[in-house]
Amino acid sequence: MSLSATPAAAAPPAIRIRWVIFAWVFATAFVAYLQRSAMSVIAVPLHRELGFTIEQIGWIFNAFMITYTAFQVPGGMFGQRVGPRRGTTLYLVVAAAGTVAFAAAPWVAAGAALFALMIGIRLLIGVAHGPLFPTNAGLMQAWFPPRRWALINGLQVMGLSLGGALAQPIAGSLMERSGWQVALYATSVPGFLLAVFWWWSVRDTPREHPVVGAAELAEIEADRQPTRARRFDWAEVRRVLLNRHIAWITIGYLLQNYVYYFFWNWGFSYLVEGRHMTVPSSKWLMAIPLAAGAIGAALGGQWCDLARARLGPRWGFRLLPLVALPLAALLLVVVARTPSDALAVAALAGCFFATQLTQAPFWAAAYWIAPEQASTATGIVNAGGNLGGIIGTWLVAMLVSSAGWGTAIATGVGFALASAATWFLVDAERRVAVDA
Repeated sequence: MSLSATPAAAAPPAIRIRWVIFAWVFATAFVAYLQRSAMSVIAVPLHRELGFTIEQIGWIFNAFMITYTAFQVPGGMFGQRVGPRRGTTLYLVVAAAGTVAFAAAPWVAAGAALFALMIGIRLLIGVAHGPLFPTNAGLMQAWFPPRRWALINGLQVMGLSLGGALAQPIAGSLMERSGWQVALYATSVPGFLLAVFWWWSVRDTPREHPVVGAAELAEIEADRQPTRARRFDWAEVRRVLLNRHIAWITIGYLLQNYVYYFFWNWGFSYLVEGRHMTVPSSKWLMAIPLAAGAIGAALGGQWCDLARARLGPRWGFRLLPLVALPLAALLLVVVARTPSDALAVAALAGCFFATQLTQAPFWAAAYWIAPEQASTATGIVNAGGNLGGIIGTWLVAMLVSSAGWGTAIATGVGFALASAATWFLVDAERRVAVDA
């Protein structure tokens, strides 16, 4: 049977192939953040064993963030040109190989040369990870009907949150028993395996998949044009780049990501260095906020879809950010001021839960405004978000060194409130025009 052929059977499918495809998207998000979050765990041995300062570790973190951010938009365009199947397979292999190289770096260099080598490797990993989520955004837009766009984004964020949550105890335990290098080697293995499965089972659109039947195609293509491989269209891309509502979503996501990246890059270090907890206890306690964030992401996707269906795109996408981000700001105040470690961990969990509730609205609103250029639109939004991560990573390092952890955390209050305010300027009903 040709990959482009449409089976004639019209009976409701027993298994929706789109959910099998999404399982690989979920696994990709999980593995990507398993690798990324392992880096936050090894910040402590980088400081204590290799002698890097907090500022140097901040530069190592930010090396990834610089190329990760820079390659969001061109990576989304590249993903549309080559297709998610080819693109994501390539990204997974390069990222896993880079993780192995980072762990092996102390065997070939020391001192300033080691620092430079680690910076270079992190730049390469950022190039591989940068296009990953925008490329897969285009895949999910093609494979799911619009009424599920927020849910699948929320579930994808749940996957990456679970990867981050499990990275803390997994990498922490491996690091304690066998060293930080073994911990990184172990987190690279799933990436290589996933690349094989991705190439074998994923197709860019439902009409290219040999197992998708007519009934499932009808479900996917309800209320829109038949799904087809959208490679690239400069006119449409320019309209997305100039769309002011995409711009406001991007600014809001930039501001929100100060809070978001605190958890990924500095949460473990905060518990160990800021609250003087032990490494064994911190690796498990930091998993609590990350697990809470995973739940928040999934619920945020479901609630966002419900709100959009009942209130329309304008207020449906706004509602969760306008409630959740001020709540996150309030909980950050609690974290900064409480002397209780237990209350601080609980407030961190509540804060990350609230922050992750807003992931689906940011991404799904970009889908909604530019449905035929989802990879480019989400690449723009994620570039802005990760620019916020770059600013936040540097700013936290500077504030911790000069004023302490409490000041660094409290700064996030203003970022969260400003992010919420940008949603009053976003109108998802103003969609980008599509060429016939």
